[in-house]
Amino acid sequence: MPPLTGSCACGAVRYSITTEPAFSFHCQCHQCQRASGTGHASLFVVPKNSVSVEGEVKFYAQTADDGATISRGFCPHCGSPVLGKSTGYPDVLMITAASLDEPALFKPQKVVFSASGQAWDYVDPALPMA
Repeated sequence: MPPLTGSCACGAVRYSITTEPAFSFHCQCHQCQRASGTGHASLFVVPKNSVSVEGEVKFYAQTADDGATISRGFCPHCGSPVLGKSTGYPDVLMITAASLDEPALFKPQKVVFSASGQAWDYVDPALPMA
């Protein structure tokens, strides 16, 4: 598999991933709604040791709906969200799907925290909801 690559909007933060995503999902929790500025965040999970990042990533932390601390990484120049990490899953990173150089490669498998979803935020009803 060729590496998955991506960046923030201005290109100051770039990443390369050497493994296939372990899990891909839309998250409709309230924190992801606020962080993304829309009804959900689209993310995929990869082992932390498979990701190399170039450029400065700034983080802010918040408590997730499941009680874990989520640290959200963004570019300090353009503000684009790029990645996240959770104390609940310390060995993985969550990468924002739209930051991929080829975002069409993102194939969501599930919608999580769907009970918090907004009626105006349409996600594929064929996906399992949790």
